[in-house]
Amino acid sequence: MAQIGAASPRQVLLGTAWLLLAGLLLPFPPALEAAGPVLRAVGSSVLLPGLGNTTHSRSTRWEFLNGSGPLPILQHLGGVLPPAIHPAYAGRALFHPSNGSLLLQDVRESDSGTYRVTGGRESRETQLEVLYPVSRPQLRASSLVAGAAGRVVCEVAEGRVDSISWSKDGQPPAPGSVSRLSGSSSALQLSPATRSDCGSYSCNASNGISWQESSLEIAIEGLSHRLKHTLRMAVVAVVFAVVSAWGLIIPVCQSQKLRIRGELWRWLSCYTCGLVCIACALDGTAGVLWMWEEGPSVAVILPEITLSYLTVVTFLVATTVIFQPADFSHLKSKKAQRTMSYAAPGAVLAVLLSSAFLIRSIHQRHEGGCTKFMDVTVLVASTAAVVALPLLAIGLCYQRTQSCPKQQDGSWMDKVSFEMSEPGPKDTIPS
Repeated sequence: MAQIGAASPRQVLLGTAWLLLAGLLLPFPPALEAAGPVLRAVGSSVLLPGLGNTTHSRSTRWEFLNGSGPLPILQHLGGVLPPAIHPAYAGRALFHPSNGSLLLQDVRESDSGTYRVTGGRESRETQLEVLYPVSRPQLRASSLVAGAAGRVVCEVAEGRVDSISWSKDGQPPAPGSVSRLSGSSSALQLSPATRSDCGSYSCNASNGISWQESSLEIAIEGLSHRLKHTLRMAVVAVVFAVVSAWGLIIPVCQSQKLRIRGELWRWLSCYTCGLVCIACALDGTAGVLWMWEEGPSVAVILPEITLSYLTVVTFLVATTVIFQPADFSHLKSKKAQRTMSYAAPGAVLAVLLSSAFLIRSIHQRHEGGCTKFMDVTVLVASTAAVVALPLLAIGLCYQRTQSCPKQQDGSWMDKVSFEMSEPGPKDTIPS
């Protein structure tokens, strides 16, 4: 009976062939290669691994492989003789005979590449990559206004950038909002910007050897520059209208005997009408800017027509009072007299109502952002102080004339001032 499991002649022959092939391959092992590239910063040192114990090796050779061919670094023939170092690496290459490793000092970007050590029939290759550390990213943002598109840009000035990541208040941004502009810059799109986009934005730039992060606090503006100018114009128009109202009310509140007359009345009337005329023009311009920004609106167009009419009428009244005041006494139409008399008070009321609507609308528009509402306290105070000075001067002149009373001559100027301050009765309808 044959022995179970005995090898056949064919199997023995194949096993012998494999043993012979393995014996041939053992003297010629494949080159050893590192698992991944070795990363180092510019100016640092790197220890490139050798072949292990090379005490009994006859020679060890290091070379740098580039596109044009191998560049020799050093040759060590064994024994106690020092290695022969290529002049290009003199002072930077340090050889360790015990294990065949190479210490390369003060590495540069040009040192990036493949290094091969050969000893006898063994060799080993190491991939080296020398990088500049990334510099601190610079964050900048365009003028971010609620409802408009904007973006935040992150730029790195130095160093190769492998990746740029964003975060807002510690959380990643919305998908699709980040775009890579170039190898060293990235942008975060805010389209359109809203109040929820306010917060702290961070940009992290990194490569294989370093990383840097910068943060920027972003505040979304509720008002554009045009709307800010609109608000300033509306506020100034209100101040002009209020000061004009005081110029109109003061003479009415005086008794008939103490009422301002003559030349002082002429200058007071001219100033108040001129001031309210400017207020109408400013408020009308503010309305145009508002529609330019937000689009046409019936709530703005109708006041614009009224303000345009009142601007013309108050301008005519102011110029007539200053240049030809006697023309008022020649007006025969009671309707024309009432129009001239009520033009300034009506313009004051129109400016106050229209400006209030604009300021309220602008404030609502501002709520879309997260910045503070524009402080107009200084603007109001300075404007009121400037426009009130002429009224103060007229008041001082009036007090001076009251302290030195003169005989009233009942001239045409007194008649005109009386007619302007006391509008006539209603027109009679002809039969």
